Amino acid sequence: MTTTYRAAPIARLPAYKQVADSIEADILAGRLQPGDGLPTEGEMATQFGVTRSTVREGVRMLEQTGMVERGGAKRLIVARPRASEMAQATSRGLAVAGVTFGEVWEVLVINFPQAAKLAAGRMDKAALADLEAVTAELETVADKDHDAIVRLAMQYLEGVARGVQNRFMFMTLVSLNNLIGASLSRVIARAPEARARIIEAQREISAALAAGDAKSAKTWMRKHIDDLKRGYEIAGVAVDTPVSV
Repeated sequence: MTTTYRAAPIARLPAYKQVADSIEADILAGRLQPGDGLPTEGEMATQFGVTRSTVREGVRMLEQTGMVERGGAKRLIVARPRASEMAQATSRGLAVAGVTFGEVWEVLVINFPQAAKLAAGRMDKAALADLEAVTAELETVADKDHDAIVRLAMQYLEGVARGVQNRFMFMTLVSLNNLIGASLSRVIARAPEARARIIEAQREISAALAAGDAKSAKTWMRKHIDDLKRGYEIAGVAVDTPVSV
């Protein structure tokens, strides 16, 4: 009896990758906590049975992924995850995967209104003041300053996301926010009334948040996100257009 099956050779990981994987596994398992120091390169070389250059390359991989960082006296420590950095990494991955604006909008329209609803009962005065400052700056920006309008529109949404005080939701919302930022400038350039409509929505959302009116905050955020899609339609940007960061 014959068979067409052919087994593939088992890949042997480079030693530096095995070093990185071992340290990462200890971090993910909780055996190493954020802020914990790692042994010196020499000590790890002895423990792993490899050269210092191999350890150095493995550590470099972990630094690039944000798992470890240099602390005082350049000592290696386990990094404390930063939501904004994780969100940026997620955004880049989704952009590379070819995610479209339509796909992003379907998630935005569900999650940002819910975020506004939750933020209505959680935002403190300082966070509300930050949102109002963003809108006040937007009112001084010229209609033709598309980059500034995009920056402030994204900054406002990020502020609402932060106000929910839920790190997972914040990371999710900011990663979505990042994905629409680059293409939004094209929309604003072709929709001259965009700045005024953004200002109106921000004012209404902020008023609802300040009053603790969850229903109104959710309703106005939904209108704001719907406006975003209409802006894409006015600008002639197809919903199947891949997003970028």
